[in-house]
Amino acid sequence: MLSVRDAFFNQIFSQVSQGEDIVIITSDLGAPSLDDFRKYYPERYISVGIAEQSLISVATGLSLSGKKVVAYGLNPFPITRAYDQIRSLLAELNVPITLCGLNAGLCSAEAGYTHMPIEDMGMMRMLSNVRMFNPSDTCIAEKLAKEVPTCTYPRYIRFDKGVTETFYNEDNINLHTGFTTYGQPGNLCVVTFGCFISPIRKTISQHFGMENKVQLIDLFGLPVDVEQLVKCLQSARKILTIEENVLAGGIGSYILELLSDYGMSKPVKRLGLQLKNGYYNAFTNREYIRKSQGFTESDIEKVILEMA
Repeated sequence: MLSVRDAFFNQIFSQVSQGEDIVIITSDLGAPSLDDFRKYYPERYISVGIAEQSLISVATGLSLSGKKVVAYGLNPFPITRAYDQIRSLLAELNVPITLCGLNAGLCSAEAGYTHMPIEDMGMMRMLSNVRMFNPSDTCIAEKLAKEVPTCTYPRYIRFDKGVTETFYNEDNINLHTGFTTYGQPGNLCVVTFGCFISPIRKTISQHFGMENKVQLIDLFGLPVDVEQLVKCLQSARKILTIEENVLAGGIGSYILELLSDYGMSKPVKRLGLQLKNGYYNAFTNREYIRKSQGFTESDIEKVILEMA
């Protein structure tokens, strides 16, 4: 099974093979799906070394010269180290670069806090012009890749190496809308993205079927079509948000902002990272952190059943 990252880069390889003028720039990072690209198109593959600020700067220069550019690095470094370049070049100048970061959220927690991009969502939400995507299946990743040659705005794509499922087809995906739904609107609306989609869909299918109780919103792109999202939120009595980010500035914050802006008052429960005692000072992993923070798959199922 392909990960969302490999589905994306396989599609990029296919497009270049068909004549698209795409260049890939990396900050000392490869991938199995890039092996053939490096072999057959070495002139279109540039490694700047462990230098994420240069990654953004070189990508900007190539984009301004007319190339379609994909910049790829290991999260959180393309965001945290190169935030000034992203702010000044991608956001301010509106340069249409596709910036990709491997390892969303906690999927590389074994490497420690330095390799956990758990604040990037809040950081990127503050920037005008830059859209952020969290592909929750390979179809979304492939569609994002297919739009590289025609994309006119800067994008940041977070890849979770644990996401390998395919739930959608291209007809289901509207990148402008920024979200899809599963289940029927009713008592509870669950808003999440990426690695949480599969277990939540399973919970809804097993416990609720076609009952008008629980609707899942897969928020794979920000900003979204706000009017459509607000309609979904209005149809629910209660809202649950789930994310592998610090809660400040994340998906839960975004939903609370919308409720405030549109004058809606509803009970909202947010599941996410609350590092009340600081960062973990022991070897850990995704499963350990989720358990300690109270949002394992069984925890999430229990909360959904209680709130529905």
